[in-house]
Amino acid sequence: MSSANAPSIDGVWEIPYDSPKGEKAWRFIVRQSGPEVSASILRVDGDTGALTGNFQNGKFVLSHFDGSRPLRIEVTPASDGTLEILTSGAYTQSKKLIAYRPEAARAKGLSEPANYTAHTTVRDPNETFAFRFPDVNGKIVSNEDPKFKGKVVLAIVTGTWCPNCHDEAQYLVQLYKKYRDQGLEIVALDFEEPEQQDALSRERAFVKKYGVEYTYLIAGAPAEMWEKVPQGVNLNTWPATFFIGRDGRVKGTHAGFASPASGEFNRQLKEEFTSTIERLLADAGNTAIPTSASAGLVRK
Repeated sequence: MSSANAPSIDGVWEIPYDSPKGEKAWRFIVRQSGPEVSASILRVDGDTGALTGNFQNGKFVLSHFDGSRPLRIEVTPASDGTLEILTSGAYTQSKKLIAYRPEAARAKGLSEPANYTAHTTVRDPNETFAFRFPDVNGKIVSNEDPKFKGKVVLAIVTGTWCPNCHDEAQYLVQLYKKYRDQGLEIVALDFEEPEQQDALSRERAFVKKYGVEYTYLIAGAPAEMWEKVPQGVNLNTWPATFFIGRDGRVKGTHAGFASPASGEFNRQLKEEFTSTIERLLADAGNTAIPTSASAGLVRK
C-alpha cells in the first residue's frame, strides 16, 4: 500500500495496559495529515513527547529521538478497526500493544485510562501540607516561612532526571510569572539520585535552562519520596502536583503532566491548573475544597 493511500488513524485511542502504577490503560493521541503523522502515548505520569513519521509499506513508522526518551513505534491498522503497536527504545514493552477507539473499548468492557486528578490523593485533607528541605545553597526552607504563609502554593514532586518534569517546569515558569503578584508560590520538592546530591550540577543546569524563579528545594533521593512526602497517598508519578490553599491544606492534586505533544489533554490540563489557581487565589479563607479539585482528595 503506497503512502498516498494511508488510512486514517487521526484522533484518540486507548491501549489496555496494567502498569505498576495501577493504570488499566494508556492513551494514544494521533494527529494526521495524509501519510504524515505525529503522535504521543500518554500515561498517568506524562507522555512520550511527540513521535513523528509517515505511512510506508502498510504501517506508520514514527520516532522520537530526544536524548532523554528515545522511542520508535510501528503502528499497523488491523482489519477489525484496532491498531497494532510495536515499540522499541529505552524502557519499552517487547509485546505488541493493541489500541482501540474509546467507544470500542467501552463496548468491550475495557477500563478507562487513569483520572489524573484522582490518581494521587492525600491521607487527610484537613492536614497542613508540610515541607522542610534545604535549597541549593543549603538554606532550610519550610512551609512555615513567611514567603508561603497565607499564599496559594503549588508543591511539585519532581526530579531533573524525569523528562515529564522538564515538560512541567516550562509551564510552571509561565504560571509563576502570571500569578505570583496575586499570591501564588510554587515550591519544587526535587528528588535526585545520591550521586547528584553533592555538586547538584544537574539541578543547577535545570534551573538555569528553564529560567526557574520559584523555590527549588533538594528533598532527597527518589527512593525517599514516600518518606519525605508522607501526606501523599498513591504517590507514584513524576511529576505530581499538590494544590494548596491559603490555609495550608491540600485542595487538589494532579498526577503527571501532559505536554503539548498530547494536544487536547495538554489544553485541558492548562485549563484545570489555571481555573484551580484562580479559584484558590480568590478565596481568602480556602476553608472549602473547590468542586473541580475535590476529585483529587477522594480516599480509596
